[in-house]
Amino acid sequence: MIDTSNMIQLWASPFPRGEGFYFDLYSIGFFIAIYTAWIHSSAWVDEDSSDVGLDASFWNMIVICGAFVGGLVFWSSPKPILSFAGLILGAFVPVGVYITTRNAAVPEDKKLFTPDHLKSLAEKYLKIRFDSEAVKESKNIPIRFIGKSSDKNKPGGDNKISRVEESEYYQVSLEVIYEAFQMRATDVHLEPGKEEMSVRFRIDGIMNQREPLTRKTGDAMVNILKVLSNLDISEKRKPQDGSFSAEVLDQPDDDNDEDAPKKSKKPTVLDFRVATAGSVAGEKMVLRILDGSKSMGSLKKLGMRDKLKDQIEAIVNQPHGMLIVCGPTGAGKSTTLYACLSEIDRFQKNVITLENPVEYQIDNVTQIEINPKAGKTFASELRSILRQDPDVIYVGEIRDKETAEISCQAAQTGHMVFTTVHANDSVTAFGRLLDLGVAPFMIANSVSAILSQRLVRILCPKCKVKYRPNPEILKKFNLSPDKYEFFYKSKSEVKPDEKDDSPPCKNCSGTGFRGRSGVYELLVLNENIKNLIRDNPSIGAIREEAVRTGMKYLQEDGLRQVVAGNTSIQEILRVCK
Repeated sequence: MIDTSNMIQLWASPFPRGEGFYFDLYSIGFFIAIYTAWIHSSAWVDEDSSDVGLDASFWNMIVICGAFVGGLVFWSSPKPILSFAGLILGAFVPVGVYITTRNAAVPEDKKLFTPDHLKSLAEKYLKIRFDSEAVKESKNIPIRFIGKSSDKNKPGGDNKISRVEESEYYQVSLEVIYEAFQMRATDVHLEPGKEEMSVRFRIDGIMNQREPLTRKTGDAMVNILKVLSNLDISEKRKPQDGSFSAEVLDQPDDDNDEDAPKKSKKPTVLDFRVATAGSVAGEKMVLRILDGSKSMGSLKKLGMRDKLKDQIEAIVNQPHGMLIVCGPTGAGKSTTLYACLSEIDRFQKNVITLENPVEYQIDNVTQIEINPKAGKTFASELRSILRQDPDVIYVGEIRDKETAEISCQAAQTGHMVFTTVHANDSVTAFGRLLDLGVAPFMIANSVSAILSQRLVRILCPKCKVKYRPNPEILKKFNLSPDKYEFFYKSKSEVKPDEKDDSPPCKNCSGTGFRGRSGVYELLVLNENIKNLIRDNPSIGAIREEAVRTGMKYLQEDGLRQVVAGNTSIQEILRVCK
């Protein structure tokens, strides 16, 4: 028979003990709380060990065994303090050992319970801000992001942009982008490494290394820019494309560069084309910077010699025909064709462009952006705009036979067509069209001229070095040593034993170059060349006839820049291979 009086006394005492078991509500409640916490921690260990490449089955066994031992101590210890301590140690010491082990196996930014991790937890759950010194110094950066996520027409856009602006790393992102703007960068590359995020700027066509970011800061910056571009931040592997804008509120004066932005109360608007791609090390991001403050240039500003400029102007203003600009990626083909559009009376003519993407908006021009995912290809849109009564058509690039044939047909039926192809020089552009399957007679009857071009860096006027050229070099380029006594080169091209100890030039940031100019090779199709294309499309025969009629090679046109002191022979040889 059970003694009920002893049971009542057992429940009434502060820490009653039966035969190895506790039955008071405090003990049972404590056990349930610890057990619940252990369930969550053990589930996390199982998931995290798989993610970081540790043996999940081994650590699951360790965690379970620890909890089992702790439970035995809890239910069997005669002293309450020992039982509670045993339960806590058994449940969580194995988890602590696991955290120590995984921290030794992961990069710095992935470690747990470090000062940075504790700060992030406090910011997330306690709403406590910890501004670093770098962040404090960068709060006066005169630039403001305008993201697609801030579009009020999109649900949750305002909330997204607000959360991004509150981030510690938002200021770091502003700093990097503003630095790129100040250094005249056209592209920003964020490339993940094991422990760092490499940051590189493309300036004057050359990649320049910036001080790297920590991996944690770099990943946070990538996420911020993805939110601004309305991209999926959870997707790290598949490529994504987007865009956002920024306003530069205060611009530096630059008396050395006519094209540099001047101080103005009106902010400069920068457009960014964003592209991401997954890599073995993580997610890479590339930003293309488009300065909206720069107006559409003219042929004169491109560095063309007067005779060439007059030839291009005559071709552009023809009632029909086709002008093809060729060169590798980044050779300035689109810029040249934009300049050609500026030579046209856009009030008197209907001008329509097909671009991918539209880089600059032009007044009195209908600009259509290509979107292959939506079925808007160059070929399909070109067929459509031919019904819009165009006078001038700009096709961003000829990539396939259909686009090429439609362009040629348009040029033969009363339209002036501007377009680009990827080819090394003017003559090989014919080979490119033939490879696409365009009939020789269509090429001969439609193409008016082919312009091949490259961009060469301009020597910094503040630090370029004067030198006496080698007579053998002059002889190679058919230049008289008596006539050309001195040339110029950059400080970076000076031999090590000739270099001085002067500090790096601030005007060019020590690169020796500032800005770029074009070198050109124009092939105008006369009747002889057209007959060669129709009868026997031989690249060699076409080249000989083009040279006979006065075509200058890229290197020949580049020598004009060397003689004028604008660039160096080394730069011409680098670009015009």
